[in-house]
Amino acid sequence: MKRLFKMSSTWFPIWCILILMLIMVGVYIPAFGGANKNLTDVPLIIVNEDKGKAGDRILLNLIKTQNGNSFKWDVVKTKEKALNDLKNNQAYGALVIPADYSKQLSKVHDLLISGNGVGKPAKLDILLNEGVGQSASMIASNTLQTVASATSNGISGHFKSELNEKGITLSPMNASLLDRPVQFTMKNVLGLPVNLNKGMTPFVMSIIASITGLVGTNMIRGYLEKSNGILRKKGYPLPESQILQSALLLAILLAFCGSLILQISVFGFFGSVHASSIWYIFLFSLFCCLTMLFLFKAVALLLGGWGILVMFPINFMGIFSSGGAIPLSTLPTVHRFFSLILPTRYMVDGMRALLYYQGRMEAGLREALGALSIYFVVSLALIFAFISFAQKREKQHIAAKKEEKVGILVDNGFHYLLPAEQGEPGSSQQVKQDPKNTSKNDE
Repeated sequence: MKRLFKMSSTWFPIWCILILMLIMVGVYIPAFGGANKNLTDVPLIIVNEDKGKAGDRILLNLIKTQNGNSFKWDVVKTKEKALNDLKNNQAYGALVIPADYSKQLSKVHDLLISGNGVGKPAKLDILLNEGVGQSASMIASNTLQTVASATSNGISGHFKSELNEKGITLSPMNASLLDRPVQFTMKNVLGLPVNLNKGMTPFVMSIIASITGLVGTNMIRGYLEKSNGILRKKGYPLPESQILQSALLLAILLAFCGSLILQISVFGFFGSVHASSIWYIFLFSLFCCLTMLFLFKAVALLLGGWGILVMFPINFMGIFSSGGAIPLSTLPTVHRFFSLILPTRYMVDGMRALLYYQGRMEAGLREALGALSIYFVVSLALIFAFISFAQKREKQHIAAKKEEKVGILVDNGFHYLLPAEQGEPGSSQQVKQDPKNTSKNDE
């Protein structure tokens, strides 16, 4: 045992796992650093349809307070354009300033000054994209409500100053109007049912596909090697190319069965909502599972025993950089960088487009199909290249064995002629005596 512990290879799993743990901590902790700390480029829309100047004051206030650091405001002119962007998953939410907003504020002002009758506050509309997930939807909701509330408070303070200067006293009913001269209504634009699972279904399905690829690849390889060892003991082992082909077929079977079970569980048993056909979702799930299985298999073939050390970072970094559980706009720069090059983000985007946005290509499905297709084709090409290389190597090995057998036969024939060369009776001496016998017969 002392000799065992003196070998460096014995300690390799210990320090290797410790390094992986440190990497995982470095990945996880920044991801949960807090929304206030990491908010960058949160996509929000503001619609200014107001025909007066009150709507412009809201825009000017946003420029002063936000300064473009935390939120990415897209100013559009019509509510229809904002709805289209939200339904295509281009933003988290929108604040709509209606066309008669200035007119409504003017009525509130005149009512407070005159004190005649009871008025209604001016209205702002908040539209939310509930398909982006609970965290992103909550960020949009809180932000837009804060903007609307700040607008109302600012107008209320202005009205109070004017009333104090004029010494006007309000009735109790109008006093509440003075405190809240602007109100807002909130609406989910996708109209999804209540059973939304907080928008986490696409993320969960993508995680399952990624883990299936990681675990499935390693288990298929391990058990095929074990089965081939049993065949080797019986005297008829499979060559490497056939093992690789068998692993490919088992991966396809695993992806098909896994995707089928996933659909039955998510939509049949739990009744999760889906805006697209379940068959489209099944095909995309199958595509995701196959892509991850082929990707991890290609990594294992390229790196051999070191492949498992690369598979785990691909898996857990992909999960936390996917934008499924935590919006990409709240993640550190390193996570957003990996979200561009790892497949998990595109699986989440594609699933989300199918489940919540009726499978629109503009909602992220086009980019998802393009990126995953690249991973799929490249990984499958690498696997076929290894199979082809293994087949060539096996053919060369068979040809070398045949040459060895031919050499043995030639060598045996050479030694069979040795007795004649040593003067012993043999076939060569008999050939030399044949002419004599022939001459006698001729005579």
